[in-house]
Amino acid sequence: MSKLVGLSPAVTISPADASWSELVGPSGSLVVPADFVKSLPVGGASPSNAVDDGRLLQKLADGGFLAVTAYENDTPLATLVPGVDPLKSMPVDALPTTAYRLSRFAYLHRAMRAMLIEIPTTSAYLEIHDPRVAAIAAGLAFDQTPVALASASGLSVSGVCEVLGLMRSIGIAVPVVRGLEFVPAVKSLVDWAQREALPSGFSHSGLVVGLDQIPVDGADASFHLIFELHHDGSRQVDISVCLPYSGPGTSGDRAVLSSTGFYEFDVVDGVESLMGVFIHLLPPTDLIAQDDQVQRLDEALRALGTNCQASSNLAARELVVALGLPAMLAALPGREDAVRMLFSIPDLAALSLARKVLLDAGLPLASLAHFGAIETLIGGVASVRIAVDLTETGLGQRIGFEVFDPQAIAMLATVLPTLGVDPRMQASVLAAVSEPSKERTVYQTNLDGSITDVPVAHQRIGLLHVKIGLEQDGQVAVKTYSIAASKPLNEVGKSVEDELIPRSWEFHDLLFHTKTRNGRVRGKLGGTIRFTLMPHPAEPSTQPVPGDILLPTVDIPALIAADPPFGKVLEERKSIRAWDGAELPVAQVSELLARVMHLVPRSDEVGGQVIERSGRVYPSGGALYEIDIVLFANRVAGLAPGAYLYRQGSHSLGALTGDIAKQERVLFAASEATGAGMSRPQALIVLAARFPDIATKYEGIAYSLMLKHVGVMMATIQFSATAMGIGSVPLGTGDSDAFALATGLDYYTQGSIGEIAISPME
Repeated sequence: MSKLVGLSPAVTISPADASWSELVGPSGSLVVPADFVKSLPVGGASPSNAVDDGRLLQKLADGGFLAVTAYENDTPLATLVPGVDPLKSMPVDALPTTAYRLSRFAYLHRAMRAMLIEIPTTSAYLEIHDPRVAAIAAGLAFDQTPVALASASGLSVSGVCEVLGLMRSIGIAVPVVRGLEFVPAVKSLVDWAQREALPSGFSHSGLVVGLDQIPVDGADASFHLIFELHHDGSRQVDISVCLPYSGPGTSGDRAVLSSTGFYEFDVVDGVESLMGVFIHLLPPTDLIAQDDQVQRLDEALRALGTNCQASSNLAARELVVALGLPAMLAALPGREDAVRMLFSIPDLAALSLARKVLLDAGLPLASLAHFGAIETLIGGVASVRIAVDLTETGLGQRIGFEVFDPQAIAMLATVLPTLGVDPRMQASVLAAVSEPSKERTVYQTNLDGSITDVPVAHQRIGLLHVKIGLEQDGQVAVKTYSIAASKPLNEVGKSVEDELIPRSWEFHDLLFHTKTRNGRVRGKLGGTIRFTLMPHPAEPSTQPVPGDILLPTVDIPALIAADPPFGKVLEERKSIRAWDGAELPVAQVSELLARVMHLVPRSDEVGGQVIERSGRVYPSGGALYEIDIVLFANRVAGLAPGAYLYRQGSHSLGALTGDIAKQERVLFAASEATGAGMSRPQALIVLAARFPDIATKYEGIAYSLMLKHVGVMMATIQFSATAMGIGSVPLGTGDSDAFALATGLDYYTQGSIGEIAISPME
């Protein structure tokens, strides 16, 4: 068994001169010796040992010029072809004892005379040369080891391992977790954190001893470590450990505290001492009155075993009224300020309210004067939190602000001087926040200690937040907090893919998204004009087709002059389903169609020559306007029920002959799509795309463009209906098969891709 590297099929070779050749690939070009190029096999050639220049080979791999072929003896099985981005690493054989699963996004299809397995998470792909590889892909519908797949496919175990190595390198096959306890991941995280958690200037020696003394027994999936770095010159590091918390108030119908606690330890010279435990306050399931919020806070305080009460503490009550319930509480044994409360400050209004309450509570003006500088840091995805200490008689004298948002943290260089922070502390803080995060994957081990290719957890060390402490004398002390977290993959049957790609992505959505946008597409996207024929005339005819129904004439300029302001139309637009009311007059249908689809003179300058054409009031890629309107009349006064194609050039309706029962089905589908029960709209506008028209010009993005065009057309229809004073509602989906049968139009030539119902106002 062997794997062989060769030139990717996407690479072209051009002679630079007699001695050198230029390789042009998806990622760029490279000039290499001509003799070297001749030694590289192309397109699944037999194994060869001619390639012996390792450095040049690696350069080719880094540039995406090399494909990798797996063989069984001299028979090529499959070739991994790199895409737009080069492979991060050359494929490694899968392990015989690991179970694998086919990605939920992988798909097998034929391209010309080749059989490919692709996946929308990358532009690389696997070309199948041997049908036994397809049998492997089929077997991966279930969790299978290479041993089992060898038996099913007829390949040797080593051959299967090579093919799976190609598949897993780009995510087509993913290893499946067998299920582990959390202990190995926890131990590995602690070991890693001891070496890597602290930035330059902070000692690891005392930290190692401290971590050894801190209990981590009983850790679960939420386990992580937080390192509090003091930048006052002491270089002190405190540690918080996230562990299960089972104190009072964490269970039952009246649970007020989270079942996870953050145990904070002071570590000085390798000796640890418990400072306190921080616990999230569980929010109520429903909105509750302010008095009830205070009562809930009291319940949480009693559960923590403190004598502090919010109900008898005027300042605490005012904070709850102003800011709501605190996000976290901390029991601080041995301190006068026995409980720390952390409130979210999402905006400047909340900050102003907090300042007023603290001012009324008698907190030092020297501290409150710094709130102006803090204003700059408020906002963003992650709210700033304010830390206030609660005593039995009032509030503590110290205030702290915890800043989480990365954009806010990036502004500290300008905010810290404004706060009067010591320059040496500023430098230490800014150095800590600029430390790059560190990430790694921890792999499962066998009983004999050997490492498998199944990940146990993804682990990360990085900045968590910055705390700005306002002391009662007006001094400012800044601390930074780093987190060492482990994201476990120990759920039985869970794969790496399940962790990395949210379940909300369905196969067809991700495939469509990646194939119609640059980044993971190998081929061309855009106006390549692949075909020379235009299936439909560019200019609509003003001559009605014999038998058409001429609609009432519409004076567009007069309508526009009398329309309400566009801003008012935008504000008043809403979805209306007044389907049980009166009939819709045909004159209103005529006006709506004319407003949306009337021809607008346009001119383009091409090569110095002005070309006149007809445009529309909405944009369309390439000015193709490939979407027609088909009107399904149900209760339209002056128009017989049926399906009609609107011809904008002649402002007429052409009756479409189709299955009447299917016409009823199309109308009833509107009721199903909007939850309208048995009511059906007076009229349904169906947007029917002439698929070949836009595919003639645009490659790779034709359907994507049509959906964009549907969006702007639906907006145009709704805004026009609002200006007219009639109701409209866009539908989320429709029945394209029923539409084809109801109209007699070909499903693949002119099909429905959008619907909007119209009706009179109630």
